[in-house]
Order: sequence, then C-alpha cells, then structure tokens
Amino acid sequence: MIRNYANLSTGQMHYRSAGSGEAVILLHMSGSSSDEYEALGNLLSDKFAVYAPDFFGFGSSDRPSRYLSFEQHAASVVEFMDSLGIRQASFVGNLVGANISAHIAAAQPDRVKSLLLFHPCYNPDPDFYRNMRHAPVFSEIKVAADGSHLSEIWARASKYGEPAQETDDRAVCLHRAGPFGEALHWALCEDVDFEAVLRHVSCPACMFAYEKMENETVRAAAKLPQIICEFSLLEGATPYFFRVNPQAAAAEILRFLWKTA
Repeated sequence: MIRNYANLSTGQMHYRSAGSGEAVILLHMSGSSSDEYEALGNLLSDKFAVYAPDFFGFGSSDRPSRYLSFEQHAASVVEFMDSLGIRQASFVGNLVGANISAHIAAAQPDRVKSLLLFHPCYNPDPDFYRNMRHAPVFSEIKVAADGSHLSEIWARASKYGEPAQETDDRAVCLHRAGPFGEALHWALCEDVDFEAVLRHVSCPACMFAYEKMENETVRAAAKLPQIICEFSLLEGATPYFFRVNPQAAAAEILRFLWKTA
C-alpha cells in the first residue's frame, strides 16, 4: 500500500491505499493505526480500491485539540471520502472501528454499500461502557522520566498473547498515539447506545466475533432484528486478527463482498 495525506478541516489525515475499482475503507481499532491493515490492503487490492485512514490522534494523522466523539470521527471519514471523490464504499471496521463504521452507515446510508463489523464494542447493558470511562484499563498512559510507562504500553499491547512482532507493532502504535492512546475508548464510553445506531443501518451487514474475546454480547448484537444478515465466530482469533492472519481476513471479507455485489 502507498501512503499519503488528505487535507481535511480538522487537519491532515494520513492514509494507506492500494488497488482500483469499487472502494473498501478499513477502520482500525483503538490505540492502533492503518498499519494493522498493511498486509490485508495489499491482498484486497487485486479486486478493490482499498483505503485505510488513521483516525485523528493516531498513526501519522494530526492530533486534534481534544479527543473526538464517534460521530466526529465518522464525519471526518466522510470528509475524507469527499476529498478523494469516493461516493460510496464498503466498510471493514475492527472493534471501535466497527462502531464508527456503523455510525457512518446510520447517518449517511447512501455512502455505505455494506458493512463488515469485526467484534464491535457492544453490551446489552447501556451503562456498561459508561461505567468504564474512568477504569484503570482505559486510563491515559503518561510519560514517566524513568521509562516505566513503556512497560504499561507493552502490558496493554500483549494482553491477547499474540506473537512478539505483532504485539510490538501494536505497542509502537499505542506509544505514538501518546495522550490519545485510549481516546477512542473514552469516546466509546460516552457514545450513544450502539443498538440504537444499528437500528438505523439499512445496508447489508455481517458481524464477526473473535473467539479469544468475550463474544456473547456480539452474538446478542447480531441477533437484533433486521440488522445483521450474517454472523461468524472466528476460531482462535483476537483483535490482532488482521495483523496475524491477513489471508484469513481477506478470505472472509471477499466472500461477503462477492455475496453482496
């Protein structure tokens, strides 16, 4: 994938792109960046024009003056599409990237052809994430003079037990985000009920759950009436699915996109 910048109202948004044809936009998980889709984007580029932006505050995109809500991130992605002349795209979202993808589909249905939601952050209890807003796991990792903050970054990056290289890549992303490292989680905790967002989605959508995460709430979201047309449990997978097994991810994505073409 090649790297470039789009000049938007919030600042410069960095993105990776490859291929030509119908557009597919890949939205990364919290504390990450578009680099989690580097291998996947190359695999999809034979069939599609693939774009992977860094949310503001992450990767090589500019840092905003404050952390943004999901609605603001969604609006920035639509502005990104406008800047590149992308009228409509299919969206692949990982965790909070899936939530933001659904926000785009709910607010501007003409811009989204289909949704592939990989383990969106959902809980039937509307207070669940609100109560997590100030949990230690979502706290800002502040730079320490003795470098001890690097141990905390590694601890958060390594919690899924993935190989060292993929964990290191994730840790570097979290480190580069600095004070914004957990900002997408803060936005999640302050977001509207995800079920209400899903009920405004009208395009074809499928949902995936990672076996090595708690997935019963994702199953519950997939059972909401007239929303999700397909649900799959990805055996042995974690949120680093796209980093660790991009070939399997590409196969799942292509299967659904061809089905809904």
